[in-house]
Amino acid sequence: MHRLLEEVPLFDGVNPCILRQISQKISLKKYKLNRVVVTEASSNEYFYIIKSGEVRVFRENKDGEKIILAILGEGEFFGEMSILESNLASASVITTQDSEFICIRDRQFMSMVKRTPSISTRMFSNLSKRIRYCDDSIKNLNKHCTCDRVATVLLYFAEKRGYRRSNSVVIKKMPFQYSIASLAGISRESVSRAFNNLQDNDYIIKTGRELVINDYQRFYEDFNK
Repeated sequence: MHRLLEEVPLFDGVNPCILRQISQKISLKKYKLNRVVVTEASSNEYFYIIKSGEVRVFRENKDGEKIILAILGEGEFFGEMSILESNLASASVITTQDSEFICIRDRQFMSMVKRTPSISTRMFSNLSKRIRYCDDSIKNLNKHCTCDRVATVLLYFAEKRGYRRSNSVVIKKMPFQYSIASLAGISRESVSRAFNNLQDNDYIIKTGRELVINDYQRFYEDFNK
């Protein structure tokens, strides 16, 4: 099982002996599409690492509308905040496709964080990036142009999931439009119009769920404001 942990970025460079010890405390759980893994305001006993699949992190407002906070994929994790704070979950997590998770119980998780500084450092670095993304998201909601809002979301996924191909960046699996709409704080129709606008101006090429940012430097300079 420790070989499995070696493939997770969070454990990169950790001593194999420590990984063997951690692997004795983990379990694997599979969830089908659209299964709730964590429920907002409920207790959470596990730290989850996404072995395969994808999840959506969201909260519900007073009108019952789901506000998407993040979309996480392979190698990313969730559930740590409620354990670190000994509190209830601050958001819900649902699968957006069939998924499998590496699960570590709360007590073992706390022991792991205390005993392995490199893991805790990497984890808090990731949390810092999430906070910075939340700040950027708030700034993005103040933009009046819907095309700018969508482009900012695309920059986020380009840096998170994209890979370079010459001067372009390819994002193999973009989230569905309703997720992009929620992240950008606009309607699905506005997302569709923004995509058309970006394609008409040769910023992107979208084929199904694959999206190519043609000239990433130009795109970054024009929309990272």
